[in-house]
Amino acid sequence: MSNLTFQHEAQLPRLPVPALLDTVDQALKALKPLVSAEEYRHLEGKSFELLNSDIVQLLQQHLLESSKLNHNYLESEGISPTTANVYGDLRGHTLPRNPFFIFEDDPLKSMPPTQAFRASILITSALRFIVALRQDLLTPDTAPKSKQPLSMSSYHNLFGTTIVPFNNGVTIKRCTDYQNSRHIVVMARSQFYVLEVLSEDHQIWFSKHELKEILLEIMEDSKKEDQADVSRHAIGSFTTELKSTWRHARSCLERSNQDVLEILDNALFVVSLDHEAPTDDLQKVQYVSHGTSRIDSNGIQVGTCTNRYYDKLNLIITENSVAACVYPAACMDGTTVLRFVSDIYTDSVLRLARKINGTNYTLWKNVNTVPINSQLDKPTFQKLEFGLTPELRSGLHLAETRLADIIHQHEYVSRTVTTLGNSVFANKLNLPADSIVQLAIQITYYALYGKPAPTLEPVSTRKFRDARTEPICIQSEAVLALCQAFISQTSGSQKWNLLLDAVNEHSQKVRNASRGQGFERHLSALRSAFIQLDLLQKLHPNVPSCQTRQVPPFLFEPALDHLYKPELLVANCGNPALHLFGVTPAIPTGFGIGYIIKDDMISIVASSQWRQTDRFLETLESVFDEIKSLWKEEGSVSDKSTERSRARELESYVGAIPKSMVSSNYTLKSSNILGGYDYFDVNELAARSGNSTAMHSSMSTRSNSAMNIETTRDQGVGKRIRVNED
Repeated sequence: MSNLTFQHEAQLPRLPVPALLDTVDQALKALKPLVSAEEYRHLEGKSFELLNSDIVQLLQQHLLESSKLNHNYLESEGISPTTANVYGDLRGHTLPRNPFFIFEDDPLKSMPPTQAFRASILITSALRFIVALRQDLLTPDTAPKSKQPLSMSSYHNLFGTTIVPFNNGVTIKRCTDYQNSRHIVVMARSQFYVLEVLSEDHQIWFSKHELKEILLEIMEDSKKEDQADVSRHAIGSFTTELKSTWRHARSCLERSNQDVLEILDNALFVVSLDHEAPTDDLQKVQYVSHGTSRIDSNGIQVGTCTNRYYDKLNLIITENSVAACVYPAACMDGTTVLRFVSDIYTDSVLRLARKINGTNYTLWKNVNTVPINSQLDKPTFQKLEFGLTPELRSGLHLAETRLADIIHQHEYVSRTVTTLGNSVFANKLNLPADSIVQLAIQITYYALYGKPAPTLEPVSTRKFRDARTEPICIQSEAVLALCQAFISQTSGSQKWNLLLDAVNEHSQKVRNASRGQGFERHLSALRSAFIQLDLLQKLHPNVPSCQTRQVPPFLFEPALDHLYKPELLVANCGNPALHLFGVTPAIPTGFGIGYIIKDDMISIVASSQWRQTDRFLETLESVFDEIKSLWKEEGSVSDKSTERSRARELESYVGAIPKSMVSSNYTLKSSNILGGYDYFDVNELAARSGNSTAMHSSMSTRSNSAMNIETTRDQGVGKRIRVNED
């Protein structure tokens, strides 16, 4: 069997443990624009105490020892997080913290597939991906320019896994035997059905046509149940609850429904067949991200909000065949999910080529399906029945009521900015697109509220073994100066120079984080190490014992909540497989903003609770316009861009793909689609052929490639920036 997928894993370097001084320095810089002068002086004093603290030095020794003994010190026993981080409590006071990808429509627009058929197409492509992964047939991910290998270990978290509440956080529960997870769970009208889809020898049991018929049977069966009974057994609502509540409910379920819960936990993934049909982008975002809340005349929930299981990878297909993927970011890396959804969308598109040219048009040639006329007895679906105590039924009712309240308290707004796109950023502004969008969001917030906002943007660290992400803080004194200039009478040249300074700083932060030189994860590890010090001393007997248990200075200062409760959670992803994507706010008073930068547009999805989300995006568009005006006045260069419509990109998907590139093991390489934000990435798919009419990705990526910033000065123009990726 091939050993392709993980061939570089053992050679990847370990994630470095940052120096205490570097972490403290970065934390102070991130906090300075957010606190008063008096609070900052207090923090400075505490930071000096930290650097001279014996117990903190001891904690650092434990981190260094864990780094020697484990592939990634952050995931090692005694270090893995026990305190809140960017994911917060995950549930409760905001919508479930699950990022979502909304696929482009099926390219066969003349005869669009039905709900059951599109679901079957995507499921079979997903199974082909899983078999290729298990047989080590997936090409390894690499950094876009340097081709440096990236860690592939996070792919093990995608399938046959679930997150479960644990202590003050969550942990990953994996199927005992990874290779033995061979079934999926299908949800229809909040009911659970299990179907074995892979044979013991890694063949796919069903063709897409067979699977379509099975899904139709499931949907018909789901209509038989009385809606009141369904509502009393819709345990998916529990996964929207606070961890403490869900932990108690799971404990009760494990006692009374252990076998059924094990089947659900060990499923490869969940498929939600929704009985609602969104008609526009806003409805697509709402229906996919949290489902609908509709109460019938008897006070029973009949919407799709209970037709979810947020603790696992979830494919969603609506009644009118809108397809999406929702996943738990607490355990799944966004760049791996992005490759997964991109590959299965591409494979679903290639079915059109297979129909015309035969089976050679495939991403994974060695993946087989059991023939339709096979003499083998193929599996049949079964309904999962949960026996619930009165206490659990009461808890479900409360969970559904709270979820419905939360849904009605939130709003989503989507925008498509057609005046900007990657071609404009790269060929006209000559500036990194992601930095400009992130800074424009900072300016927007300041213009509306007159203060800077604590903001996190996760960056990939997959250049290191078993590593995932490092959040960076966008706010800084340089960004604050830029924001203040934009709402004042500052001259255009000053604004432009401040913008370039902020771009430089942001690019440097991304570069540092991608090289393991960020600070948030290290700071969290120090906090966790103190809480688990007794365990660490047993694990590392060579490290001197701690003589005192006094709370370390600085680490638990209330002001650090700004770093763990960001008011703005902003992330970026995109390739031609995706239409929209979004994230929910990290805190009830915050904004969650996701955006996709394509050649000729930026699509933005923003969500908030009790905030003016629509006004925020209107202001953001105005900021984009002002940045373009500044460029024309201060930094204009000749326009070398060429316009290309998104529709033409998609239309060329099949015709421009030569058989030689897809007939064997050609999958979407990370050098083409991975950039690396905790949730996602920004790159387009790479050119799939040498044909000049084929799609060509020109999206720049930041996090999986180091950035070298060169600053020059042109006569009469001011500073210019060139970004070169390794």
